Amino acid sequence: MYIVNAKAEDIYLVNITPLDLRCIYEWYNNEEFKYATGIEGDITLQQLTHKYIEVQYSEDHFWVGIFSTSIHKMIGVLRGQVKYGSKASVWINTLIIDKVFQSKGYGTRAVNLFINFAKMKSDISRLYIAVSDRNIRGYRFWESLGFKIYRKIENCIRFGGETINAIIMYKLV
Repeated sequence: MYIVNAKAEDIYLVNITPLDLRCIYEWYNNEEFKYATGIEGDITLQQLTHKYIEVQYSEDHFWVGIFSTSIHKMIGVLRGQVKYGSKASVWINTLIIDKVFQSKGYGTRAVNLFINFAKMKSDISRLYIAVSDRNIRGYRFWESLGFKIYRKIENCIRFGGETINAIIMYKLV
């Protein structure tokens, strides 16, 4: 697992533990987060645990909790992979902020904190994300962080029995 330990004034990021899986399980099975997880339908706790174990055995995957320093509670998760090559880059697969904490800047601060951490630790030069073209709110969020369209892929995401398009976005750091 790619070890993350970063702190800002009001949030901190640390790798999740098995104790965090119950909360993450609730988010992954919440219809509001279907675009954030990329998983259609419900996921079992066993399936989620299997995903957690896969991350544990990978040196370049991360799955971090986003915690509030004031209440010491996990308010979200960030998941992805560091890819090494001529220059290191990051793929962010999942960003979830609990509904109660949305639209308060926590997602922005968490992503920026992670970017700064990964830049220092791994000298990353670029970040990538994929967002459904139907997820207007998600697209606008990433755009507000300076992500730009890299390319569009048609009919590559399956939700509700239909295929939808993905927008690949990137940010240079």
